[in-house]
Amino acid sequence: MYVSASSRNLNIALDIVQFRGNDSLTECRIVYSLPDTSLQYIPSLEGYTGSVYMKVLFVNIANKDSVIEEWIVDNVSQYPVVMHERNLIGGRSVYMKPGNYSISIQASDMHDSLVQSSVKISLPIRGMNQKRMIMSDIMTALQIDQLNDSTRTLWSNQLQRNGLLLIPNPSLECIGTDPVLTLYSELYSCSPGDSLSIQYTIKDAAQRVLADIPMQKYVPAEAIVETVTIPLLGLPSGVYSVHMTYHGMQKKDTVSTMKRFYIVNPEMPPEMANTFSEDELFQQSEFSTYSEHRIDEEYEKAKCLSNTQEQSLWSALGDLTAKQKFMYRFWKERDPNTDTPINEKLEEFRKSVAYANTYFSNPQFKEGWRSDRGRVMRKYGPPTQVDRKYMGNSVRPYESWFYAEIQGGAYFHFVDVRDINNHILVHSTAINEPRNDNWYNEYVNSDTFNSGSGREFIR
Repeated sequence: MYVSASSRNLNIALDIVQFRGNDSLTECRIVYSLPDTSLQYIPSLEGYTGSVYMKVLFVNIANKDSVIEEWIVDNVSQYPVVMHERNLIGGRSVYMKPGNYSISIQASDMHDSLVQSSVKISLPIRGMNQKRMIMSDIMTALQIDQLNDSTRTLWSNQLQRNGLLLIPNPSLECIGTDPVLTLYSELYSCSPGDSLSIQYTIKDAAQRVLADIPMQKYVPAEAIVETVTIPLLGLPSGVYSVHMTYHGMQKKDTVSTMKRFYIVNPEMPPEMANTFSEDELFQQSEFSTYSEHRIDEEYEKAKCLSNTQEQSLWSALGDLTAKQKFMYRFWKERDPNTDTPINEKLEEFRKSVAYANTYFSNPQFKEGWRSDRGRVMRKYGPPTQVDRKYMGNSVRPYESWFYAEIQGGAYFHFVDVRDINNHILVHSTAINEPRNDNWYNEYVNSDTFNSGSGREFIR
């Protein structure tokens, strides 16, 4: 089960993989990955330390029994971390009784309470102590190697399993010009001495078969480990799935499972073939992979571009898939050139969000896109001209933006009332924007403001 979460710059990928445990329990292996630059670092005896607090709550939907697991992930660097060097990768196992569960996962920066993320999912936890052959979930991996004395010492026990160094890939992304798919799984209740017929099938988002890979394997024990690396040459960027089927020759047992994954190949953009239906194109899009939290945040960012009808439709949606399809159509309708593999309008919008997060963040809005300047930039794009005035005698900092292409030319005036880089929109000549022709005297002139004649903004 794959989930992703992001909030206030803490981007974390999570994958929950089920294995057979002990005493009729199922091992739920929670693997995670987050960029080292996601954290705030503070000086420590070892250098600089960034820390993430992780909390996972399992609640049995039937009887409300709950299990909580908490831990801390530390990253220690000799120098301040300002450029991305690596992802922090690890895992944690929780042993659960089979049943249907609601799972809440929270992650927060221990040095900045505003940097956090959370997701909530429903997950059936399977029982794996059966007489018939049964298979664990599939874990995607960045690297699988045989353990030796040096790797046992170098790598955490969290990344060691059944004599293997197993570095998970919870983002499920196969990245590069020569991508490969590396998989790990376990089979239980096998017949020692049996021979397994194995079939790996790669399908695209439209569930069309792209490759079939047959294999044979000898079964030396009741439980075995299966690893495979599949080259993905020639496949464009997009959403895919791998289907694994095992057939035992003695018991005639057949088990199968599948895992979705993503190819990110900079030299091969997604194909937008005319033969794909809209639903098939949706399944290939990034929106089909978004979690509830992520899709809600994506709409919140884009809401400034929506019309009244779209806003009413969104408020009536309760299903995650419906929200995903809404956002897919939302941006498809705004694509200026559907013949190209990218949506230029969406790319431009995301650049505006990134710019706002970089330059407009402040103590009130950690994410700059939430600020007034961030909203205007998201809605109208970069201004034609910007005039900035800094704090002076009896003058508050303010910015005046001019858009030459909007309504024959429109101005937006922002004032930093509290001098914290949170510029409030106090006046605009654009339609449906705040208008106050006396904005300069009321907000920029600090003498007027301090005398009580000016207006206060609480946002």
